[in-house]
Amino acid sequence: MSRTDGRKLVTLAAAATVGALGVGTIYLPFMADRDKIRGLSEEGEESMPEGARREMQAMKKSAAVAAEQQRELQQQLQRRQRQQEEDQKQQRQKASAGSMWSSFRRNS
Repeated sequence: MSRTDGRKLVTLAAAATVGALGVGTIYLPFMADRDKIRGLSEEGEESMPEGARREMQAMKKSAAVAAEQQRELQQQLQRRQRQQEEDQKQQRQKASAGSMWSSFRRNS
């Protein structure tokens, strides 16, 4: 193998690398339909079977209902915590209210 064959091989390899990078960075993202490359063609609502569409709608509806119930439970929990804090604050105020001598009168 001569030196010219080696240089041609390196040139060919470099050109192939640059070509592959060029196709990967320029052609694929901007010109080729990425969905078609992945095997996903754009399908409208018409292509989906009616039963599958109804099932998906039911799943979305049940997910929305579950999220609403979770939100309501969270709000109830927050209300209960606030009410407990207020009750504790009122009990502390009741316990601390009155004469400073009242503890001596009760104990004697």
